[in-house]
Amino acid sequence: MFRNAFVVFIIVLAVMLGLSACGSKEVAEEGEAVSEPAAPAIVPGEMVLIPAGDFILGTDDSKSVAYPKRTINLPAFWIDKYEVTNSEFLDFSLKTGYQGEGAKEGKDWRIFFTPATPEKARIPVVYITWNDAQAYCKSLGKRLPTEEEWEKAARGTDGRTYPWGNEWINNRSNTYEAGYTKPQPIGLFDDVSPFGVHDMLGNVQEWTASWYVTYKGNPKIDPQSGRTLRVVRGLGANHKAKQGNLWERSAWPPEALFNFGCRCAKEATPEDVAKAAQAK
Repeated sequence: MFRNAFVVFIIVLAVMLGLSACGSKEVAEEGEAVSEPAAPAIVPGEMVLIPAGDFILGTDDSKSVAYPKRTINLPAFWIDKYEVTNSEFLDFSLKTGYQGEGAKEGKDWRIFFTPATPEKARIPVVYITWNDAQAYCKSLGKRLPTEEEWEKAARGTDGRTYPWGNEWINNRSNTYEAGYTKPQPIGLFDDVSPFGVHDMLGNVQEWTASWYVTYKGNPKIDPQSGRTLRVVRGLGANHKAKQGNLWERSAWPPEALFNFGCRCAKEATPEDVAKAAQAK
């Protein structure tokens, strides 16, 4: 039944997009002026190449679990430009038969995508466990980003507080301040990092590949530190972010089912780096 509903949804969506394209063509043929240029197309699954080099990780606040601040060097890597959407995770489920670890409890990503609509299709998937997120990325030949990769993609190389800089700007991100309180379609907000990665501060919190361990150089060893909890990064739509930042970390059991989503990453090859250099 779920598969049939999805097929119907895809057909309806295709028809809607086709009609929209036809309408645009007719307007162009009639020579009517276009008031604004079309917004760049949002392509779920699109990746951004993060170049090799140094960046600033953590904070000087000794009370933070992200203490101390230090410079880290990472090789080049790819990361998803957007958070993984409901439609992407559904496609993965239909192709592989993967149900998700919360399916037995009736408490998983499906409850937020039924009935399916075009808007819900573009909303980040949530209520997936760490294993669910890793399985999805692995099916595409990718993996979850480490928390260091996630932070570099979000903060850039200059250690900024927010994706856009160090000063808070209202309504730049889907957090509590924006008033939605729920995840919104990807790319809706101008929550864009220096590398062009979207929704790093808000929308949904994201699983990373990393175990939660105390940072080297922090004299206060967190009792939760070890290979039992996974690091979750970013903030959700109901989190107050004005006093927040991009370096904070939270720790959760891999089986946790909350408003956690994900984006994928993968290593960049020397060929990838060379092509990017040529493109510049």
